[in-house]
Amino acid sequence: MRLSDENLRGRTVIASDGLAIGEVAVLFLDSDAWRVESLQVKLRKDVADRLGAGRSMFHAGAVEIPIRMVQSVGDAVVLSVAVDDLRQVLPSASESAPAH
Repeated sequence: MRLSDENLRGRTVIASDGLAIGEVAVLFLDSDAWRVESLQVKLRKDVADRLGAGRSMFHAGAVEIPIRMVQSVGDAVVLSVAVDDLRQVLPSASESAPAH
């Protein structure tokens, strides 16, 4: 199946435990290999809170998910990991702290 970024953006992302965690917001490409490297997923509020993903009143929590964690792409993007396993791809507190 061949998909464009326009077709993928907005698709529901479902963890392996069946929970809809959010929707595809951005595709990141490896410019050398011209392959999708990862997906940025805009998380649902309850999932962002459960994972401890940074969010504010005006910005939804988001997580960058490597393609190796994607099991399949169809009407939805299905992950090969459960919701709680996504903590491993969250940036650490030191990475997300703004530089002064």
